[in-house]
Amino acid sequence: MTSKFALVIANTEYQDTSFAKLTAPGRDAEEFAQVLRNLASFTDVQVLLNEGEGKTRRSIARFFAERKRDDLLLLYFSGHGVRNDVGQLFLAANDTEINILEASGIPADFVTQSMNNSRSQRQLLILDCCNSGAFAYGSKSASAVGKSMGTASAFEGSGFGRVVLTATDATQYAWEGDKVIGDTQKSVFTHFLIEGLKGEADRDGDGRIHVDELYDYAHEQVVSRTPKQTPSKWSYKQQGDILLRENLPPREVKPAPLPSDLLELLSHPNSSVRKVGIQDLIGLLNGKHLGLARGAEEKLREIAENDDSFSFRKIASEALTAHGLIGEQPALFKIPEEQKEVKKPIEKPVAKPTSESPSSLGRSQSAPKERQGEGISPRTALDKKKIASSVNYRFFAGITGGLILIALCLWARIILFNNAAILSPDLAHTTQPPIIRTITSTQFFVSITRTPTPPAMTETPRPTTTFLPPETGKDGMTLLYVPSGEFTMGSDDGASDAKPVHTVFLDAFWIDKTEVTVRMYYLCVEAGVCDEPTNISSYTHSSYYGNAEFDDYPVINVDWNMAKTYCEWVDRRLPTEAEWEKAARGETANVYPWGNTFDGSHVNFCDTNCSFEYADKSFDDGFADVAPVGSYPNGASPYGAYDMAGNVWEWVNDWYSETYYSSAPSSAPEGPNSGQYRVLRGGSWYFIGYDVRSAFRLRLDPSVTNDDMGFRCSRSP
Repeated sequence: MTSKFALVIANTEYQDTSFAKLTAPGRDAEEFAQVLRNLASFTDVQVLLNEGEGKTRRSIARFFAERKRDDLLLLYFSGHGVRNDVGQLFLAANDTEINILEASGIPADFVTQSMNNSRSQRQLLILDCCNSGAFAYGSKSASAVGKSMGTASAFEGSGFGRVVLTATDATQYAWEGDKVIGDTQKSVFTHFLIEGLKGEADRDGDGRIHVDELYDYAHEQVVSRTPKQTPSKWSYKQQGDILLRENLPPREVKPAPLPSDLLELLSHPNSSVRKVGIQDLIGLLNGKHLGLARGAEEKLREIAENDDSFSFRKIASEALTAHGLIGEQPALFKIPEEQKEVKKPIEKPVAKPTSESPSSLGRSQSAPKERQGEGISPRTALDKKKIASSVNYRFFAGITGGLILIALCLWARIILFNNAAILSPDLAHTTQPPIIRTITSTQFFVSITRTPTPPAMTETPRPTTTFLPPETGKDGMTLLYVPSGEFTMGSDDGASDAKPVHTVFLDAFWIDKTEVTVRMYYLCVEAGVCDEPTNISSYTHSSYYGNAEFDDYPVINVDWNMAKTYCEWVDRRLPTEAEWEKAARGETANVYPWGNTFDGSHVNFCDTNCSFEYADKSFDDGFADVAPVGSYPNGASPYGAYDMAGNVWEWVNDWYSETYYSSAPSSAPEGPNSGQYRVLRGGSWYFIGYDVRSAFRLRLDPSVTNDDMGFRCSRSP
């Protein structure tokens, strides 16, 4: 196990009056040792203050002996350093006599030999002494400058992993404040070593301080304040970084600049892309790089307080709260009054208006409260007060009302079924009975029954065959057959993650004809399997999910796991990225599902109805955000799938990798085994024509939801 040891030596008092008295070393040594103990987590820190040559020499020898290879050893000396007349460097102890340096001083050769004999390969020597011995015989005369042989050669030695830091180079004084020798309280060099270890030296913001970072910080600060003094550093056979501190508290770490590509995402005009950036920020909060975590925190605070988007402010605030960075969400995250007026609770169906019965679709009593009629959720149960008051009617009135209710139910069933047959012949003839909307005296609510009678699946279906597998009849989705064979995947004209273009073989599969609708998803919620969407609104409609007007629109505000759960509930699965792309573009590698030329009349995208600056004003698709599924039959894929360009982004099963296409198998690729993001395909109403191409890939955290994100399912034969 790696341990860190330090020996701190300082001398302020000298018996030989030839040595000038120093004031800084004592205070320097005490504070430096305290920082090493408390902040840098050194296992053992010894301090020698004004000790004699014998004890100092033995302490140095003992300090380097009996150490392990990975132990970090730090020797710090503050005091006088002198040279004899032949240029040999000595560190002066309390009892060193200047006339007999060889007998009373501590030779640099002795220190070097002790370091050489140590098994440790991580050694740091810090010398904060006048000229590191450049002044002959301790003379303060400028005429002595230049007679030193230099510190580098004095401590070079033959060991490994040695770093030497000095307060000056070989021809300079060491300054105490603004004097070479005086009454100041602290050495400039040691002062900034201490400040650096306290956290200032962590320039890259990773919460760790390496010896190179410490030196760079001290050098910069010393030179800026005392140009007459230039610290120096030498490394001898250093192998890797010498880590001095690695436990900086997050609040002491300076925010690091965020990556430029992340800043580009955060400034993108498209909300889906911006949301990717915000999720990346949240990911950095959990990262090991504390500086980036602090930078991400500051950016999230900026978004939480100032962003124009209420949903983004809310996401940022919730992330900061979840990480304990704010105690509670500020008032600005409360829903504006104008939104409160339009986002009203939508009532949920019940079979019998009694105060104790579960919903008409069999929701269990163990379901979460918000799914049992409490809180704002689609189609909530009848108000209990209304139910309670109804039982006060006389028995005769109850019987009469019941007969009227039955008559109204039968009338509504006939009318709605006829309307459904006119609007959607396929629905009336081949897929399912319609949804029956039963009218009561207090409200509308939905009672859904499904008794599908699908045609049998042929053994060799043609590419255009559609069918409703008996075992997946829960939602009434029409599936399209995509035959086995090769197709061209990727694009050389797009982003780097869509390259290279490559040929992929896929077995036959079935894919949903449309995106999963609000009505279909609601069935899964009512079955107690799926979670309700995270927001009942669309971009322009305050009441979307749960509003019968939007039953045939794509479900939105669902994350990857919610989409996966739904597909499994209907005995299908999310398509692989390769399956999705083949179903969208066919074997001919079309740029768009309908061909190679963009046509705004074939797709729901950001056109003249879009309120954003980048909108393409040359088209008018008739919708300001999502459109009913199948609204653009001319934009169908070669296999007949609707809305595989635009309308909503569609989750697929694969993890995202920017370089996966260059290494993906040529047969039935299923994406990387793991990752941080999942893939969405197809673009949305929020995007322009370039981004609804069949080869365009979007990566998002699988927990993200948005008002332009949905899905469709697939199935193996």
